[in-house]
Amino acid sequence: MVDSLSSFWTPELWINTTILIAVGRALWVAVGKATEAAIFRLSLKTRRVSFRLLARGDRPEEIQSLNVLFVRHGSDKYLQHLASDQERNHGRLQNKYKKIEIKRDENDDILFEFDIHFHQRIGTQFKLFVDVRGSTEPVVKYLDSHENVYDVGVSSNPNSIRVFFLLKDFAEIETIDGFKNNMIWPV
Repeated sequence: MVDSLSSFWTPELWINTTILIAVGRALWVAVGKATEAAIFRLSLKTRRVSFRLLARGDRPEEIQSLNVLFVRHGSDKYLQHLASDQERNHGRLQNKYKKIEIKRDENDDILFEFDIHFHQRIGTQFKLFVDVRGSTEPVVKYLDSHENVYDVGVSSNPNSIRVFFLLKDFAEIETIDGFKNNMIWPV
């Protein structure tokens, strides 16, 4: 009986078993990552955000482009204190931006529309800015004159000239670092 058991536990069996376990574990990890990615994609919803500014003839020529800065999913305080590990991963700092197309509607109002990936469970933070060439003073005055724009400020980054602002059409949230952003809360 002892001989039959010792012949069963051969080095080849140990190697084959180890390889089988390693392949199974790798497959388990790959399926887990794919499932986690699919769940994350299901929690995101692309949302078209639009807002209007009255058409004005005094738009400063220093404005080069209008952009949206996607900051992160979720609020800093929620992510720090209440979020699960998965939500913290979803809410990591992004700071990605893209240009916004400017359109005019039938009343000659300027219409701004952009898509934002909205997180259905924890919300999404964003901020708007314009790239400026030359002086920022006329751009700040121009933006301050719009009734749904507030908290206009020039970026402190010496490598770019940008003027950031918030919209009254969306909620405001303050980050742990003291920055203010617009927030789309989950409904």
